[in-house]
This record gives sequence, structure tokens and C-alpha cells, in this order.
Amino acid sequence: MPEPVMPPAGDGWEPALAAALLGAERAPPAADPLSVSLAVSLAGADPGGALLARLAAHATLHRAGAGLGPEALIPAEPRARIGLECPPAAATRLHGLLADGPSAAARLAEWCTLAAARGMRAPDWLLPALAARRDTLADAIDGIAAPELAWLGRARGDSGEGAEQPADWTDGTVAERRAAFTAWRARDPEAARLALEPVFRKEKADLREALVGALETGLSEADEPFLEACLDDRGGGVRMAAQRLLPHLPAARYAARMARRARAALAIESRGGFPEGTTHSLVVTLPEASPDLARDGVTADAWQNWSGGARATLLRAILECAPPSAFCDHPPELWIGLALQNDWAKPILDGLHAMVRRTRDPAWALALADVLGRACAGDRERPANALIAFWAQALALLPEAAWEARVGAVIRARRFEVLPDLLAHGPDRFSEGFSAALLDGLAVACRGSGDLRQSLGKGGVIGGLGERLWSGADAAASAAALVARLPEEGGGRLREHLMDLAATLALRAAMRRDFEPDTEREGARG
Repeated sequence: MPEPVMPPAGDGWEPALAAALLGAERAPPAADPLSVSLAVSLAGADPGGALLARLAAHATLHRAGAGLGPEALIPAEPRARIGLECPPAAATRLHGLLADGPSAAARLAEWCTLAAARGMRAPDWLLPALAARRDTLADAIDGIAAPELAWLGRARGDSGEGAEQPADWTDGTVAERRAAFTAWRARDPEAARLALEPVFRKEKADLREALVGALETGLSEADEPFLEACLDDRGGGVRMAAQRLLPHLPAARYAARMARRARAALAIESRGGFPEGTTHSLVVTLPEASPDLARDGVTADAWQNWSGGARATLLRAILECAPPSAFCDHPPELWIGLALQNDWAKPILDGLHAMVRRTRDPAWALALADVLGRACAGDRERPANALIAFWAQALALLPEAAWEARVGAVIRARRFEVLPDLLAHGPDRFSEGFSAALLDGLAVACRGSGDLRQSLGKGGVIGGLGERLWSGADAAASAAALVARLPEEGGGRLREHLMDLAATLALRAAMRRDFEPDTEREGARG
């Protein structure tokens, strides 16, 4: 059967080009029969309308000869939309952020967050550019354009029908098999582990290690027997992978062993009573290395021997892996307070901090932050840098509101010398109230001594606050005032950091204004 003969492209596109250059009334005459009949029927019509009709006929002839089925001419489904289209200023800003590429990823994510909070969406003409950035910013972009991007994908033929089935975890490279097994664990953790168990011993050591590590996805107490058996695996990497996961299972046999070891290493002795009161002391028994400890991953390598030697390293490792329930016979504040006074304070506090970081136990997190905070406040002189840094790390374990409450108290007490250490940790975003209090505190600190300004300028912490502070117009104005009122002498690096802070907040405040109605923006400028 002969191939269908396509109409010459000149019948449609050359007249369009000629019309663009000379005017629709000067377009060359039609060549194909359908266009000729249209030209005759539209002889008295507007030249521009007649040319458009000819181009439509030309496109229909081309599609008819392209071998497409009738479904190709079915109109696309209606497009779902999210909210109202953003104001033109916000759309212009979005276009610039998309043009800047990966360097503007943080600003682009913030733009999407602002739009989603206001129930707005991007303009239609920017949807293809947003779709191109979805791989790296899926959550942010889906918040403002998920239905529209899904519609656009279906219109492009990317509906997902006929997509590849989930990869087979039993075939491929180590990385491919781990990725496929992890995906299965995310869908059905129990079924994935049950499928792994009968074939596990037949695999090579590097794959066994990778698959045990993949059990982190969907990890539960049901995985404990398998992980416990992996502690005796012939592969060292497999044993280490199991040792990393077992501390996250508080009901496991591993946790019970660590609890017994922790209680053997640390004990509180209480003496006295009414009327003198009870006194407490912390008794420390440093552990000895043993095969049982080594089986659970507690060893003291030469490079780990610090602050008291190998046995102190074993003590820290045991406390890190122990469950908080091991210390339930006394309140956390007592354990931490006594540890601060002990000769083995560093390994004990480091181990307890690691335990809290792993478990996120709220009572222990609060106790660690508050006891260390009182210790720092109790020093008549500036407390040791190591103690301040440790306090800052402990505060970072708290929920955002609790962190802001405690750092806010430091600001009100005008303890500005410790502020950079505390601000080096904590939430990625501050609340509006805390941001205002922090900027007010910085205004006071910048009028302080030259030594204090020099301390505030170390480390670049102040300059990075522009990404974390509330980005309203008041905050941007306060940051600009900090730069303007900073004394000329003794500014040093602090001036540079404050300028970065002010510039970032000004940009973020302008982005927020872009979403306001025109009347509000005009009022803000006035």
C-alpha cells in the first residue's frame, strides 16, 4: 500500500510567513483543494480571518496524513486549578527565580510556600518551567501546581500508563538491588523482610551489608530477630549495619543488654534524710572490654581513646546505645546534674547527649537543656566555651517553641556573648515574635562594647540569620536600621554580616509584598 502523500508545507506555512512580513491581504493564493474552497467561500471575509481558516485546514490535512488515530483529535480533559493566579509582580519574580537556575532553589521554594499560604498559583505560561524544576523541589512546587502539572504531563503523553513495574530487587548491581529493596520496604516492610530472610546467607557480603542497611526504611520491632542474628554474621560490614539499627528498637534484646551495662557503669548513691536532707553522689564503674561488648559494636579503638582512655570510650558508647528507661529510678535532672560534677563528666554527658539525640525523649531533652543552661548561667565569669557549645547542642534537641522560649530568655537577660553559639543551632525558621525579639536584642548588643561586637561578628552566624528570621517588612526595616546605627569604630566583620542580613531580609520582604494587592503595595511604598 503506497504511503499517504502529505500536502506540501508551503501551502500553509509560507502564506503565514508572507502575511507576517507583508500583511494578510498579500498572502500567496491557496494551493491545496481544501484551502482553495475555503478561500472561495471566505472571499468577502477579513483577510486575517481567511488566512487563519486556511492554516487550520492545513493543520487538519497534516494531522490526517500523519497516521494518527481518531483519539488524537479528542479534546484534552478540563484542567484543574489551584486558587487564584498570583499577582503580576509575583509572577515576574517567579520568572526571574526560574531563570536563575539551581542557585535560586531556596528562594524558589520560599516563593512556592508564600503562594500556597495565600491559596495562589503560578501563571499558565510558567507551568512548563516549573515542571522542569519539579525533580529537585517536588514538595514545594506540588503545593501550588500539582493538578496542573499532572494535567500537563498527561497532555504530553506522560500519564504514567504502561510505566515500568517496580524493579526486581533480586537482580542488578548492589546499588540497584538496594534501591529496589528499599522501595519495597517503603511499600510493605514485613513482606520485604520475609522475602529476604531465606536467601540472605547466599548473597555476597557487600550485598548483605547493603540490604541490612536498607532495613532502616520501615524499621520496627518485627525486624529485631533478624537483626539480632546479623550480629553473628561472618561479614564485618553486616554486623556494623545491624549494630547501627538495633539501638533504635527500645524493646530489643540489644537495648536490654545496654540497659544492664549502663546501670552497672552508673549508679546514684543517696545518703541522709530528714532533717538534714538527702545527698546524692554518682558512682562510676568504668567498663572493661569484652567479646560480648564487641559483638554489640562497643569497642575502644586506638583513635577513640580520649578523655580518660579506652574504658572512658566504652562508657560513652554504652550510654549512647542505652535506652532512657535504664535511668528511670531517678529523674533526668539528677543524673545530668551529678554528671556535671563528676570526674568523668565529658564521656558521661557526651553519651547521654547522644542517647537523647537518638531517642528524642522529651523529658531528657528538656532536662539536658535546662541543667546545662543553669550551669552556664551560674558561672560568675564567662563559662567555658566547651560548656556553652554543649548547651547549644542540647537546646537544638528541643521543639521549636521550647528552643525559642529559652533563647528568648537569654536575649532578655542580655547575655549576648553566648548568642552566636546558641544561634548556630536551632530551627531553620523563626517565628515572627522571636524574630522581632532577636532583632531588638541585636540592636542593643550592637551598641555595646567593641569586644562584644567583635564576638558577634565571629563565625558568620549573624549574616546567615536572614534565611531564618521572619521575612516581614518590619523585620527588614529593623535589619537595615542595625546597619545604619552600627558605630563606625569596631564594626569590623559584624558590619559585613549585618549588611548580608539586611539584604536577604529586604529581598524576602519584597517577595512577600509581591503577593499583596496593588492597593496594599502602594500603601506600603507611601
